[in-house]
Amino acid sequence: MGRPQMVYQENQKTEIKRAFKTSTDAKEQKRLLCLKLRAEQGFNAKQIAEIVECSEIQVRSVISNYNKNGLNSILRGHQGGNHRYLSHGEEEAVLAPFLAKAEKGQILIVPDIHKAYEEALGRSVPPSTVYRMLDRHNWRKVMPRPRHPKSNQEEQEAYKKNHRKD
Repeated sequence: MGRPQMVYQENQKTEIKRAFKTSTDAKEQKRLLCLKLRAEQGFNAKQIAEIVECSEIQVRSVISNYNKNGLNSILRGHQGGNHRYLSHGEEEAVLAPFLAKAEKGQILIVPDIHKAYEEALGRSVPPSTVYRMLDRHNWRKVMPRPRHPKSNQEEQEAYKKNHRKD
């Protein structure tokens, strides 16, 4: 025989229903559906797991979190997050010498920025980290044109052939 189920009050049931209707995140809705089935229908963890298509452990965890910490523990929002190695200001400090070069019109290459970033951080990072940092700071790839758009290759060749050398 299992542990007796918690009896949910009407205000808790309406709170869960309202959160379920307003939620737009699929994972959050799944957690709220677990709660809704327990509070309204009185299903056990095994039944809820079959309906929601998740594990019993996950269902028990969701219900336990709600019982201990309330609805905010279920409505976590975005999981994961921005795992930057340096703060925005520290990143700007790393980019400052390269910004001066860029303003002078010099060509910058990412491996140099990558090396400076790793020195500031004190460990190695993948190159994608540097590209994301450059994107955060609104840097874009600007390359010199291989030729002028209005140039005429035939005229240039004719000029070379007919040009007098004194």
